[in-house]
Amino acid sequence: MEKFLTLLKGLTLQWAERALIKLQFLLQKIRNLIRTLVPPRIKTSQEFNQFIAANAQNPNLGNDILAMRLACYEAIEKLRKRPLLIYASKFINALPNTPNNIDISDIDGFTDLVQSVKGKGDSVDVLLHSPGGQPDATERIVHILRNSFKEVHFLIPHSAYSAATMLALSGDSITLHPSATLGPIDPQINGTPARSIKRGFDKVREIIKTEGPEALPAYIPLIEKYTLDLLEICEDSEKLSKELVSNWITEFMLKGNEKRPDQIKDSVTYFSDYDTHLLHSRPLVIGKLKQFDLNIFQADDTLSALIWEAYVHLNGFFGITAFVKLYENRYGVSWGTQFQQMIVQQPQPQGQIPK
Repeated sequence: MEKFLTLLKGLTLQWAERALIKLQFLLQKIRNLIRTLVPPRIKTSQEFNQFIAANAQNPNLGNDILAMRLACYEAIEKLRKRPLLIYASKFINALPNTPNNIDISDIDGFTDLVQSVKGKGDSVDVLLHSPGGQPDATERIVHILRNSFKEVHFLIPHSAYSAATMLALSGDSITLHPSATLGPIDPQINGTPARSIKRGFDKVREIIKTEGPEALPAYIPLIEKYTLDLLEICEDSEKLSKELVSNWITEFMLKGNEKRPDQIKDSVTYFSDYDTHLLHSRPLVIGKLKQFDLNIFQADDTLSALIWEAYVHLNGFFGITAFVKLYENRYGVSWGTQFQQMIVQQPQPQGQIPK
């Protein structure tokens, strides 16, 4: 009987060891399956670059990085309790003449985004990353959003300049990553600040007034470069940007309830004052904006991590593809604008030695 028990014990131990090995093998297969089904969370640009390098030969790389973006969007939606729309442009290290500005072509993208989330609530988040663009196109986008949602909230992970700042100021609130910034809304005419062009005309007018018509010939080149029609365009552009933002802050962000006299006027003056900012790309960070008591907030740690993760994926996506604009969400919209520049080398004249 004792030998039988000893034998039985030995068999039991062998069975348990084999069962344990099989279980460990099964657990490893489950872990591998989970890694396949649940994409890794990439939270820094370094991690994104390392992932791309490690998976350069993966034929499903495009689908994998899309799955990671969608997982990030889902996490933001769970935290914020509303649908998330993505509008992002490539302007970090973008090539000259990259078509990344807000323009009339964005109407299609925003229409697709809005239609895809109909019936999912009357409030929406828009993650915005853009260098700006045309105020008239921005006004169309605001109309599209406000015609569909009672509340529109903007999340800025990195930068929203110029007309993108105008777009953000149409929101019920703006939430900035601690590293993020808005920018001045003073209009640009072919890349030149409208205020600078106006100042040039004002200077000529003052000199002629004080020195007389004999001073005019020295300023004829300036007048020929910038016509009087352009001066009128500058004045109208400044008026339009201020008017739009004033109306949007009144109607949406503050809903007609100013917290103090001239709050909206002071806020709009600050955002549009080229003489204060001196550069159109001057960063207007949260510390500078608190004084105006608008609904502009810094994201808490949890939201900061998530919107930065989204930015890392978007910027990384732009870095490895020809896309320069992206409209995206979790509800079937994922498309954008592609742009590539070809460098054509001029042929060397015969007989000339190349340098």
